[in-house]
Amino acid sequence: MSKRKHHSFDVARSLISWSFVGIVTIVFFFPVFLTAVILFPFDRNVKQMHPIASLWAKAILLVCPLMRIHVEGEEHLEHGKTYVLVANHQSLADIITVLHLNHPFKFVAKQELFLIPFMGWALWFAGYIPLIRGDQKSGKEAVKHMSRYLKHGVSILLFPEGTRSRDGEIHDFKVGAFKLAVEEGVPVVPIVIQGTRDLIPKGSLVIGDRVEVTMKVGKPRLSSQKEPGSIESFCRETRTEMIETLKKLRTQRGGG
Repeated sequence: MSKRKHHSFDVARSLISWSFVGIVTIVFFFPVFLTAVILFPFDRNVKQMHPIASLWAKAILLVCPLMRIHVEGEEHLEHGKTYVLVANHQSLADIITVLHLNHPFKFVAKQELFLIPFMGWALWFAGYIPLIRGDQKSGKEAVKHMSRYLKHGVSILLFPEGTRSRDGEIHDFKVGAFKLAVEEGVPVVPIVIQGTRDLIPKGSLVIGDRVEVTMKVGKPRLSSQKEPGSIESFCRETRTEMIETLKKLRTQRGGG
């Protein structure tokens, strides 16, 4: 009986929280739309949209204070510099987490998200990049889109695992993010997130208890070696560094 009551409480809390997320998203759609329309003639890459997206993420945590985010190492992101940011992927809450970075960037998202009223429309107007998983044509278009952003000084954020981790560990990386960084001559910045899985694990929309989340920004890593083997090595080395960082964060926070 106690488990059933606890589950019912979690479901009720989740419904209320998702409702607040929806309300905040609807409210923020209008400034996103107006900003995109006003700035489009002067800012075709909608680079100036990031502060609004960041404010959206912070507003969600203001009305649903279920996650407290600690950002470490943000000084490694220099103003005006362009990067390929790579982050581990634990939860839907990762997007809210990374949007707490002051450094502007665009990210790739599943095309289905762009079809959601208000939220999807905001993603389009903010210049984020849609992707149909498993579709080669869509993948090539996304790469072109990202390359164009990088050439115009707009950073890109990718989750190289390709999907959320079920167990919270950092799984194998796809090399695409690293190949893109090498070809465009920009540094890769590793970002390690710890704690979001405890709030919304993969495969569930039920929101857990309030969590402490740490986002650790690593030092930029630059490679000019374009051979496939060198890019794969660059990818492995970055992943190894991120795994070690995740272990340290868990030790510091006393989490498992």
